[in-house]
Amino acid sequence: MSIVHVVFNPTSGSYSSRKAEQILTQLRAAGLDPQPLLPRSFAESMQAVADLCTQATPPTIIAVGGDGTVNTVINSMPQGSATLGIIPLGTANVMARELGIRSQQDAIARIARGTLRPFTVGEASSTAGVRRFVLMAGIGADAEAVADVRPSEKRLLGKGAYVLAGLRRCLDWDNRQITATCGGQTRCCNSLIIANAAHYAGPYRLVPQASLFTPYLVVAPLPFNSPLGLLGFTASVFLRGRYAAPDALSVEKESILVETDKPVQLDGDSFGTGPVTIRPIPSYNSLII
Repeated sequence: MSIVHVVFNPTSGSYSSRKAEQILTQLRAAGLDPQPLLPRSFAESMQAVADLCTQATPPTIIAVGGDGTVNTVINSMPQGSATLGIIPLGTANVMARELGIRSQQDAIARIARGTLRPFTVGEASSTAGVRRFVLMAGIGADAEAVADVRPSEKRLLGKGAYVLAGLRRCLDWDNRQITATCGGQTRCCNSLIIANAAHYAGPYRLVPQASLFTPYLVVAPLPFNSPLGLLGFTASVFLRGRYAAPDALSVEKESILVETDKPVQLDGDSFGTGPVTIRPIPSYNSLII
């Protein structure tokens, strides 16, 4: 039986011991030998995964949770040290959407099959430190909303808490511009997404030209400069399900310098404020697809 190390996040609102045991039972039924990890804190989770990655044979690590749990695991494994699988159990589950995972049962079936592809991550460096992301970095309006989400609202409203936070930010609009520079090209905008994946906030394809499996990131300025512009853009994406920035920039080897002191978010979690430098790391590790 293949050993898989299963990382749960007991501090998540979507976690329960009943769900955890159900997932372990399903993994065993699929012919796998799941070894559960139940770290009590963010730091303990990082250390547990890092310790696994020191093994002579790269381990298979399954992140059970939302995109924040996946991000924690990504930041705990050095390049070329492990195989990553995911079982969605979160609010938006953007990573699962990106991979086309339809359910927990589908995720477990994929883990049992064990089909692998190398994937790219992005790495952000700022005064907040150095941190990797697998989906996107957001600078401006969306990061302001992420920073403004209240835990009580997230428990009650789920994804709706981000909408509510976004509406609050509209009442306190920051009109300053962001400048992103890479390879001699510059983009100026009010808000910016640097994407490693096409999906955003669940089913919406905000940067359809981005992919986990290409060696580049996509710099996508967002087309609004006012609260009304943001509301109109959000409504359009909601109705159409997608947006493709006409002046997006694909970046494979160079670093992207983002000059601003607006908030930054990585995979839906706050990462201080700019300025920030971001670079792609191709073939970071293997991903179960």
